[in-house]
Amino acid sequence: MILDMFSEEDIKVVVSYLPVWEFFFSMHVLSNPEHHVSRQKWVQSKEKCLPELVKEIRNLKTLTNEWILIIDSEKWSEIRQMEIIEMIRYFRKKNIYQWNHWVKETTGNEMTRKERDRILNVMEAYYETVFRKEEMILRPYLIRVIQNEKRKCQAEGLWNWIGKIHTRLQVEETEVIYLKNHEFKYKKKELNTVFLTVSTFVYPHLWLFKHRQELEVVKGVIVESIESDIPEDLVQIFKVLGDKTRLRIIKLLMQNVCTTQELAQKLEISEAAVSKHLQIMWKADLVHKNKKGFFVEYEFKEDMINYIPYKFYEMITI
Repeated sequence: MILDMFSEEDIKVVVSYLPVWEFFFSMHVLSNPEHHVSRQKWVQSKEKCLPELVKEIRNLKTLTNEWILIIDSEKWSEIRQMEIIEMIRYFRKKNIYQWNHWVKETTGNEMTRKERDRILNVMEAYYETVFRKEEMILRPYLIRVIQNEKRKCQAEGLWNWIGKIHTRLQVEETEVIYLKNHEFKYKKKELNTVFLTVSTFVYPHLWLFKHRQELEVVKGVIVESIESDIPEDLVQIFKVLGDKTRLRIIKLLMQNVCTTQELAQKLEISEAAVSKHLQIMWKADLVHKNKKGFFVEYEFKEDMINYIPYKFYEMITI
């Protein structure tokens, strides 16, 4: 799903949310979870709830190149912007000869009809039992993160932003260098399109997809481990959000930095009451405070807008 487009140095930057990409990479994580440390608890929960499905995903990892076969194929550009169910229907309509034309161009091998059907059945079962519900929660979170990364990219410059997304991705004056099993070098002047997105599953991988004059850049969003079923920091945040006055304070702080006195005047309550609310919000790590002269200024941590829904997503899916 294309969210935005802009140009820099004759390169078109396509800012996208890619549910199909996230879908397949989540299956990749399930098929080969050992080094995906930021998704270990998620993997364990799926192993516990759906052992047979996870087993089948792993049984098919050789045939599917650990489930990145489609997103790493020559024809990925044809389905990149599709919704997941649209992509599954797209492949259901292909006969075995059309399917193998796609597969052989990428792997050099062909599949039997039985192998192809087994792969499609697992994809559909995984989507219906696992990923449909999770993607509904992930979507608004990832779209906000992507929009934030787009703003950073525009502010810092495309190549400066790309150079920061992974330690093994280097941007030189005239080329981009991927340090993988060997160096992959691409001249900037040979590119005309960059697809920009993020993923909660790609870490710690450095994703490389270069096709013709297109480069796909995927920034990892690291999912922190949680120590208990209901994290205490999340409990404190929801306590803050459960009060009408504190929600009004957040609304004001999102508009501007305010002192206790300014908030008291705008809310028409005492400074002591405002101070009490701000202290609760500060303990929940929702605000910054900065002393200026005789006054203390408060600022809402806007990155919490992304953090809160994701921690909630993490809690209910693990």
